[in-house]
Amino acid sequence: MSQRREIEARLALYGDLAGILGAMRSFALAELHRVSRREEAQQQVVRVLGQSLQEVSPFLPPQEPAAADVWLLLGSVRGFCGSFNEDIVRAWRGVADARQAVIVVGQRLQATMAEELRTVPVAGADGGLDAAAAIDRILAAITLTRRRVGQASGLIACVHDEDGVRRQRLLPLPVTTAGAALPPLTNEPPAMVAAGVAEHFLFHQLLALLLRSIRVENRQRLMQMENALHHLEQGSDELARQRNRLRQEEIVEEIEVITGIRGGMH
Repeated sequence: MSQRREIEARLALYGDLAGILGAMRSFALAELHRVSRREEAQQQVVRVLGQSLQEVSPFLPPQEPAAADVWLLLGSVRGFCGSFNEDIVRAWRGVADARQAVIVVGQRLQATMAEELRTVPVAGADGGLDAAAAIDRILAAITLTRRRVGQASGLIACVHDEDGVRRQRLLPLPVTTAGAALPPLTNEPPAMVAAGVAEHFLFHQLLALLLRSIRVENRQRLMQMENALHHLEQGSDELARQRNRLRQEEIVEEIEVITGIRGGMH
């Protein structure tokens, strides 16, 4: 009887865990749909700003070649997303110099970094709703880090994509070296407008990368939860079979006791 009660207690625990995981799965699925829609719109914003940046590029100050690079690693705030953060660290270690400055976004990613590394931690975004606020923190960290390394430093982002981790250079800006062009019709000097477009382009490009990272993170989290729920279901089925078998044995013992008592009475 005690063994069957223990199994029933484990079954109840499995049921509670399945309920919690089911709620977390629903949240991850809703976040995935929400971020996917926003990311698609954000990519359109980046394309339009990219075209505008090329139009005003002749009025930007000359960009010096990057003498050194600052790395920006986009990780997760929450866990239960498989090897999401570990993949980013491995990809970064495979190509970067450990002496280069590293900005680490996301508490979970920061926890996977070696303590001896001199990283710049930045609080990440829980989801798409607070992604823009995270970009403000990232830009502040980029400004301070580049000031320490040198204004001529470049910026390379390391972000998780559908096919794995990829690298993307963000600074120097991807502008053409066009010659003189007619100034755009603006109320402000063309150089001021060009600086504003460049600033907006970097902000929205970072936002697009962060939204992509959050989308892939939630997709991996959803897969993890599906696997966990599948294992829980398998475990519950096995425990239910054990409980039924024990109950059958108990019934047989009860019948034997009853028939034995009656046989003794005769």
